[in-house]
Amino acid sequence: MEYNAAVSEEMLNAAARKDDFKFEKPLRRILIACSIILAGELVWLFGVSPCMPLNEVDIKGLDGMTRMAVLEKAGIDSRSSFMSVNAQAAEKALASFPLIEKAEVAKHFPDTIEIVITNRSAVAAAMVDINGRTTPVFFDKNGVLFHIGRRTGKSADDALPVLSGLVFENISPGLRLPEFLLPLFAELETLRLNAPELLSTISEIHISGRKYDAYELAVYPLYNPVKIHIGRHVNENNLRYMLLLLDVLNEKGMALDELDFRTNTASYKVREALNG
Repeated sequence: MEYNAAVSEEMLNAAARKDDFKFEKPLRRILIACSIILAGELVWLFGVSPCMPLNEVDIKGLDGMTRMAVLEKAGIDSRSSFMSVNAQAAEKALASFPLIEKAEVAKHFPDTIEIVITNRSAVAAAMVDINGRTTPVFFDKNGVLFHIGRRTGKSADDALPVLSGLVFENISPGLRLPEFLLPLFAELETLRLNAPELLSTISEIHISGRKYDAYELAVYPLYNPVKIHIGRHVNENNLRYMLLLLDVLNEKGMALDELDFRTNTASYKVREALNG
C-alpha cells in the first residue's frame, strides 16, 4: 500500500507538471508576442517617427508676415522632422526678421513644432524721403525701424507722434537709432501701454541739440499749433501738466507761440499780432 501510494503521488506530480507546462507554453508565446509588439512601437516612436516629416507646425502671432515667410526664415520645409529642426537656430533666424521682436520655438515630441512670435509694436513714426516721395517709417520701443510705408489695417498708426529733427541715411528695415535716444523710446512705450489717450494728443516730437549725444525735445499738440519745450523727458506727469497749463492759458484767450517747461517755472511766449 505504501508503494502504491508513492507511485500514485509521483504520477499526480508528473501530471501537474505536464498541465503547468501546457499552460506556460501559450503564456510564454503571448508574452513574447507582446514584447515584440512593444519593442516595435518603441522603435517607431523613438527611432522612426522623430525622423519622419513633421505632422504639424503651429505658428502663433502672425502679423504682417505670411506663414511661408516665417517657415522659410526658420529653415522649416516639407522635409523637416523633429530631429532635423534646430530650435535655437530657428529662434535666432526669426529674431533677425525686422518685424519680429522675439520668437520662441518649441519642439513637442514626436512630430510637432510650435512657433510663438512677438511682433514689434510701433511707438513713433517719422517721415522720410524715399525716391522723391515722403514715406512714413515706424519705430518700436528699442528704436528699431521695422516697417517702411503705410501699414494696412493699422488705424492706431494715425495716433502715433511723428519724430522730426532726425537725419537718416541708407533707410532699410532693421535700422537702429543711436543708443542715447533709447530712453526717449522707453518713455514712449510706457505711454503707449499706460496712457495711450495721452500719447495720441501729441502730433510731433522734435529732437534737437544732439551735440555730444545730448538732446532736447519739443512737442506739438495735435489740436494746438504751440511749440512746447519739455527738456529730455516725455513722461505722463510732464504731459498732463503741460496740457493742463495749455488749456488754462487758452481759456484766458492767450494766443500762445511757445511754452517752456525746461526749468522749474514754466514760461510762455505770446504770438505777435499781425499789423494791418
